[in-house]
Amino acid sequence: MDLRILGETKKNCLRKYRLISMYVLGIGRTKFGTTKKTLATLMYDAMLKALEDAKIRIRDINVAYVSNFGAALFENQVHLNSILAGLLPSYHIPIIRIEAACAAGGAAFYTAYNTIDKFEKILVIGVEKMSGLSNLQTTSNIASAGDVLLDQTHGLIFPGSYALCARQHMKKYGTTLDDMALVSLKNHKNANLNELSHFYHKNVSLEEIKASPMICSPLRLYDCCPISDGAVAVILSKEKKDDRSVEILASTLSTDSISLVQRRSLTSFLATKTAVKEAYQKADIKPSDIDIAEVHDCFTIAELIALEDLGFCKPGESKNMIRQNQTNIDGKIPVNTDGGLKADGHPIGATGLAQIFEIVTQLRGEAGSRQVGKAEIGLTHNIGGVGGTCVINILRM
Repeated sequence: MDLRILGETKKNCLRKYRLISMYVLGIGRTKFGTTKKTLATLMYDAMLKALEDAKIRIRDINVAYVSNFGAALFENQVHLNSILAGLLPSYHIPIIRIEAACAAGGAAFYTAYNTIDKFEKILVIGVEKMSGLSNLQTTSNIASAGDVLLDQTHGLIFPGSYALCARQHMKKYGTTLDDMALVSLKNHKNANLNELSHFYHKNVSLEEIKASPMICSPLRLYDCCPISDGAVAVILSKEKKDDRSVEILASTLSTDSISLVQRRSLTSFLATKTAVKEAYQKADIKPSDIDIAEVHDCFTIAELIALEDLGFCKPGESKNMIRQNQTNIDGKIPVNTDGGLKADGHPIGATGLAQIFEIVTQLRGEAGSRQVGKAEIGLTHNIGGVGGTCVINILRM
């Protein structure tokens, strides 16, 4: 047999079964919150930190993916891949923009994961600048991630959608307002240990959470994530550089219809269950093997639903995990150690990569006062819309 044919057959086999090892070499992010920095400056800051962390030069990057949701709406800027190219005037590499609502960061990471056999080193940058507009305009912009005909024209925005999910979960499983308040309290405590978080050094008591204004019953102000600016960069490679390189065991993506009127259940997201089932199979692990998780808690009820959909507990039992402190930093399965979307912040296009940033930091043992003990395998769960898109990533040290 021609050796070239044999070599090509082996290459196709490796590609088909994902036997090529993949690693996160470097991570970098900005502080989340409100800022006067431009989109370009935010991207540059995160990219520079990731390159320094990976100890490589920009000329080593072969391709880049930019994840973003709302630059066209918030900044009248769409062509972010060329904005990034403007920061790299001497290197004309392929740069592609990825959009999947709040799952844009996860989708960009998933895309990079599935092209790593073609490119040696990949840069993934997620960025968002959402501050500066009126509440009405901001709400309208974010609502565009929902179905314009089935949701928006009838006034159903995301607080309303997740409020419906919360009401159904409370009715079906006995979940209470106090359970959701405990989710918020935990994540704010974690954010106080994360100097890059939106709510760093903001002490929030359980009483304050319970007394916060009602946004959309039963969701109160402290059940909702903030409007944040920020950027995160991650560098992937098929070559393990050193002992700080974190292996990617699986990256999966599933998509469902976006409107709740097209769903059979409001207490579980099929996209999550589909994506995580595939991820566990590819990584050859079980839910009980996960040492730490970052889940998409845009609203506190979303964290409770995620715990069940990811297989960390049976349907309806997530409230018990919260009540028993199992998801605390020193608990059985620490969840959202950076503060989650709820308190770390939610710059939409950067959120999925911020989850990767935290898991990598934890697996390296570099999380400082919020460090989880014996963390070897971590999972990220990034949702777009109300369960319309789900990306699951599993990483191992």
